Amino acid sequence: MIVIISISKLDNGRIQLGIAKPQHNSKPVQSYASTREARNVLLTFGIEDNDANLYLFKLLPQLSADQELSFPPMDIPLHDLLSQGFEIEMHAKVEVVEAQD
Repeated sequence: MIVIISISKLDNGRIQLGIAKPQHNSKPVQSYASTREARNVLLTFGIEDNDANLYLFKLLPQLSADQELSFPPMDIPLHDLLSQGFEIEMHAKVEVVEAQD
């Protein structure tokens, strides 16, 4: 499943990961008490060690609380997302607009 992973730090110091499908409105999130926990989840999703370290230890500390970084879109198996507690909406929301006469 193609998803975009975002990472941010919260006011309380926790690390938040969000998962979004392109062209979808929903974005389930999970927060972690430590960078180690967040790193383990990123590695589970197939993000390389160097990339996880760059985002968590170099880029994230430069952000203010509630700003976020996004990884490029990547293909992650649905069972990996579910195993980490991310419930992903499977269908895009379609807005129906009636034609006016």
